[in-house]
Amino acid sequence: MAEDVREAFVRRVKPIDPLFKGGDLERFWTMLRDLVAMAPQRVDLSQKKSHYLASLAARSLARDDPRSALRFLEFADRSVDRSHLTPFLLTEREEFRRQAEAALGPAPRP
Repeated sequence: MAEDVREAFVRRVKPIDPLFKGGDLERFWTMLRDLVAMAPQRVDLSQKKSHYLASLAARSLARDDPRSALRFLEFADRSVDRSHLTPFLLTEREEFRRQAEAALGPAPRP
């Protein structure tokens, strides 16, 4: 029997976290892109992807790295079908975006 896509997704998340924590960003981003590319038509996986990317943004904010937080949120915006997301997930990402932008301060005027 073929492995369920959801199970494969969960299995693939596990080795990504240690790369994030350890700072191996090249391997981390490669594996993250592969993870997010999985089954884009699946609503349940889109929701898990959005929440996972938001959690990476939250962890970046906790590390005082708002630029990385925004990078994760922008990646989520580009990679996850917005029509699959619940109001909670959309609000979650917007809240982390506000926190990251506030931490960076006002944008310089041209």
